Amino acid sequence: MLGAIPATPVYALMAFAFVLAVMGHIFRDYRIVGIGIAILFVATALLILGAYQSYQDHGPLDF
Repeated sequence: MLGAIPATPVYALMAFAFVLAVMGHIFRDYRIVGIGIAILFVATALLILGAYQSYQDHGPLDF
């Protein structure tokens, strides 16, 4: 199921989280920094789980 999700929205979520964390640093609001980092970790986990699911569905060299 996760393998069917394209990687582009996950990359967009990662970019949003990075920008959010940087903006939190700029405005010295460490809650925003924490939220940005948490979203970044969740997006990274989604990307890894999606890649794993895709690998399990198709195998390493199944084109």
